Amino acid sequence: MKIWDKGYTIDNAIEKFTVGNDRELDLQIAKFDLLASKAHVAMLCKIGILSDKEQAKMENVLDQLI
Repeated sequence: MKIWDKGYTIDNAIEKFTVGNDRELDLQIAKFDLLASKAHVAMLCKIGILSDKEQAKMENVLDQLI
């Protein structure tokens, strides 16, 4: 069962086009997505939504994933 299953079927061609090789593509772009997340964390800290301590913790975790 797929997590996005709504109880009805989708045309196989549409599903192949919209789902396709997501896993392979995700593996290629994951590093860049994590770098973008680090930039977002820095911005949230700069505008006062996150503290310096929260920023450091989040960036540390993101660095481990990169």
